[in-house]
Amino acid sequence: MVEALVSMLIFTIGFSGLYFFFTISQQAIVSSEKKMYLNLMADRISQTIANESKRSTTDIMNPFVTPTNYTGSLATCNYPATDVRQSWCLDLNNTVGAFNSKSGQEVRQVDVLLDSTNLIVNITLATEGGGVKSFYTRKIRP
Repeated sequence: MVEALVSMLIFTIGFSGLYFFFTISQQAIVSSEKKMYLNLMADRISQTIANESKRSTTDIMNPFVTPTNYTGSLATCNYPATDVRQSWCLDLNNTVGAFNSKSGQEVRQVDVLLDSTNLIVNITLATEGGGVKSFYTRKIRP
């Protein structure tokens, strides 16, 4: 009887260790998926701005004409439905969760700057209290 209890104790300790490592690996997988999505989202934002830069040089939707049309925070989705930033924000919320302002570490920001002749696109995305981050910079030439 004592041998059975000892073997059950050893089995329980071993199984608890396996369960502990399983939950840690699940958290790592979720963080990796979010990191991958943040990188894909940053690339999508950059590609959209690059494609829009091919518009006519007199079109106000061309980021070379008005870079502020693409600059902004994606923390709140308070843009008009026709604004591309609204779709970016909603996609982020649906995939990585709503913006958590309480942590103070989450960032969802797109900055488009015109430096003499080129556009500089800076994208900063951080979620899970700053635990999962993606920083993306791209220079777009006319």
